[in-house]
Amino acid sequence: MLSIASAIALAGAIALAPSSQNTTQPQIDTPSFQVISDTEIHADGHIFTSWNDLHESGYYSFEENRCSTRPIADPAFDALRGGNDCTFGRTTIRPQYDPSVALYRIPVVVHVIQRTSGTGSMTDARVQSQIDILNEDFQALAGTNGAPGNDGQIEFYLATQDPSGNPTNGITRSTNNTWFNDGGGYYNTLAWDTNRYLNIYTNNGGGALGYVPDLPQGGISGSNADRVVILYSTFGRNAPFNPFNLGRTVTHEVGHYLGLYHTFSGGCGTSSCYTTGDRICDTNGESSPTGGCPNSRNSCGGPAPFHNYMDYSDDICMNQFTVEQNNRMRCSMLTYRPNLFSIAAGGCSPADLAEPFGELNFFDVSAFLVSFGLTEARADLNDDGLFNFFDVSAYLSSYSEGCP
Repeated sequence: MLSIASAIALAGAIALAPSSQNTTQPQIDTPSFQVISDTEIHADGHIFTSWNDLHESGYYSFEENRCSTRPIADPAFDALRGGNDCTFGRTTIRPQYDPSVALYRIPVVVHVIQRTSGTGSMTDARVQSQIDILNEDFQALAGTNGAPGNDGQIEFYLATQDPSGNPTNGITRSTNNTWFNDGGGYYNTLAWDTNRYLNIYTNNGGGALGYVPDLPQGGISGSNADRVVILYSTFGRNAPFNPFNLGRTVTHEVGHYLGLYHTFSGGCGTSSCYTTGDRICDTNGESSPTGGCPNSRNSCGGPAPFHNYMDYSDDICMNQFTVEQNNRMRCSMLTYRPNLFSIAAGGCSPADLAEPFGELNFFDVSAFLVSFGLTEARADLNDDGLFNFFDVSAYLSSYSEGCP
């Protein structure tokens, strides 16, 4: 069998050769990557009978097939954000973006798209397992694969209310072959308010393991196209596609969604590490991505950061964001996605809802009134699912008691 690289070269040569065919006849747009089932996968003219066969073919050794996120830096847009600390072009580490400030909670809606044959379907439990993995990785939870990392104090949960205020489990399901092939502008139909929800779509990933269309720094935030797209066979715990079966593709792509570059972006960079490379100084320089799970690898004069979620290592090898990556993600949330998250109550009492935590003041009262108006769970102080006088009374009572 020809290798995929050879097949691509041969196809290119054939395309350039003279032809007597009528060039005005309509062309059929057939995706070069199609998943008919877990045992019939079409990739660049070849048919593979398992995910393992596809992996061993070298298909995912091409960078764009692993993750097709390709941020396009716009100097003009950067200039408009001149005072920002986490633009396309630079990162400025500041204490207000430190995870110790507060826990940020992000509601998630997962749009499960399947073929008419059922390929791409998954259980609610598998969807929930992926949310659990995100929390393990972004919070470096003890006893999990993400434990060696750094706690970013970012929490994900399946949405409990849809954009109209109706109860939901945070999962939608669609059957559409075009949408499953990542076509047809499905997000214009399915997207929930992207200012308020992280929208994740599972389908064939557009031929990659996953992608986001752009970093939030590019101005995509709030549009229907603002999304995370994941190859369904890499989604959730014990997904079908080994070695990408531990949910780290979603962790990687959500890192992009929150403003991170690949660790190897821009190669080794320079000593001005906040404005070159991945715009982060505590990730070691890397000239090219790391595949597999090596015992060691050197790059740019030091150890390659192949345990980082933003590299291309196998899922089992990934286990950390750095301290400064967490700082940049939290900056990106505050700057480009300010309505996406809520701040978890982490203060001295149930009434301590806003910074600075540890004291009660006007900001806490204001935060309660906003949450009450939006019928957010933290304003339902008596946990009865209603928002009424009794919640206001409970808040005032807690506030009057002060901090212990």
